[in-house]
Amino acid sequence: MDDIGSAIGPLETLLSHYQPILLILGVLGLGYLIFQAAFATDVPHIKGIPEPAGAVPFYGHLKSLGDDHPTTLQNFSVDNAWPLVQVKFGNRRVIALNTFEAAQHFIIRNSSATIDRPLFWTFHKFVSNTQGATIGTSPWDTSCKRKRTAIGSYMTRPAIQRNAPLIDIEALGLVEGIFKASLDPNGKTSVEVDPRLLFQRASLNFVLMLCYASRFPDIDDPLLHEILATGKTVSTFRSTNNNMQDYVPLLRYFSNSRIKMAKEITKKRDVWLEALLDRVRKAVASGKPVSCIAESLLKEKGSEKLTEAEIRSINVGLVSGGSDTIATTGLGGLGFLASKEGQAIQQKAYDEIMKVYATAEEAWENCVLEENVEYVVALVREMLRYYCAIQMLPPRKTCKPFEWQGAQVPAGCTVYMNAQAINHDKTAYGPDAHVFRPERWLDASSPFQVGLPYHYSYGAGSRACTAVALSNRILYCYFVRLIVSFRFTASEGMAPTLDYIGFNENPQGATVIPKTYKVNIEERRPREELVKNLENSRETTSHLVFT
Repeated sequence: MDDIGSAIGPLETLLSHYQPILLILGVLGLGYLIFQAAFATDVPHIKGIPEPAGAVPFYGHLKSLGDDHPTTLQNFSVDNAWPLVQVKFGNRRVIALNTFEAAQHFIIRNSSATIDRPLFWTFHKFVSNTQGATIGTSPWDTSCKRKRTAIGSYMTRPAIQRNAPLIDIEALGLVEGIFKASLDPNGKTSVEVDPRLLFQRASLNFVLMLCYASRFPDIDDPLLHEILATGKTVSTFRSTNNNMQDYVPLLRYFSNSRIKMAKEITKKRDVWLEALLDRVRKAVASGKPVSCIAESLLKEKGSEKLTEAEIRSINVGLVSGGSDTIATTGLGGLGFLASKEGQAIQQKAYDEIMKVYATAEEAWENCVLEENVEYVVALVREMLRYYCAIQMLPPRKTCKPFEWQGAQVPAGCTVYMNAQAINHDKTAYGPDAHVFRPERWLDASSPFQVGLPYHYSYGAGSRACTAVALSNRILYCYFVRLIVSFRFTASEGMAPTLDYIGFNENPQGATVIPKTYKVNIEERRPREELVKNLENSRETTSHLVFT
């Protein structure tokens, strides 16, 4: 004991002697940690890539970009002739691509270097923790490769032909829904129609049929409205301007309403997603035939068999992605066609359809199997370019370094494709890039010829949307049937917003939700033709849904 006591004395003396130094070191250490949290980023500043002013401690550029990040970044590009910029999203360094050429260089020519996805604290830890990250938000690993390979087999041209009845039944529902909503008590099409919910139901129904062989025939079904509302909320957890805690780690230690909301919405979504999958699971177990992706994946055997977690991931990705984007593009396009500016385009599309097909009935039947009307193909492509549904596409993460005009882009950097800016890039599409003009895709003499991928609404390269061809066919079918059936004009009291930025109801969501509008319809042809087309589709698709 005496030895211990004798040892403590000198130790206390030593600590007392060095106490000021230790205090200084502690303060310096704390100061360094605060400085790092306030100013440091996961990737250092990249020399040779412009960075705008306006970064503040902890938040970087998040606050200076305002509520509409795609538009602010687009303005940086236009005002300064910057094809791309680097910004600080809190402690994460981000490159935003704003021109078609910059996107081609990063995403196409360096596709192997930009194949990965970054992880986000809120979305991946809370929103995706039960169903798994979607294919589009998963990091590039063995599981992601397996899921993309599995889903790819359902997106080929032959698979699209096999799934033509699914397109048929939802195009039927869309046209019939608009028709019925327009009828007054005397049976005349004199009632203004709000097409938003009808488009949203058609798009959601298609992916539910594809994944689970289920659909909502009743537009007033409470579960339909709950699923659409859930999807709208989930979209906000993928946006860049609504989740500060993803980029400012310090905020994670404080009470956060966004985290609470993420947990609640995930729990609510899990209930109906599990019910849909369980319905198919029970049908498979009982030997009941049901044709959908869930059934096929559940019955898969051997080394290619996916885990149930991977099956959930595939289905939730299709449900959340497909149901939003097709509806948004369709609503943007229909709103433009109904406007004064769109009347000539609408009439030309009708004339071109009738040049290809002898009758409206033939056009109605064949548009689920082929895309032979070049003007409608161009019209759909212009809708996708002009009214892009996801304006800041899910980000990539560089997994190896490469060069951009002398600048060295390091591994580990987050890269966003600003599809809104890319799709309206005047250096690619010409001085009328801000104009809705389907003819741009048919004018071989134009000096502005944009090849594949034509636009960035589907992304591009190694992680492009797997459902490009299928989505194009769905939109093509929808608009052939709508245009041969009706002439649309905009409501005077509730006209659509035509501007490709202003038509978005909520700039803080990742997916655009078009503002509500109404249209008037006029039947183009004798009603008996429309009724016959509706009845034919109803008869040929009546077998699709299992009970």
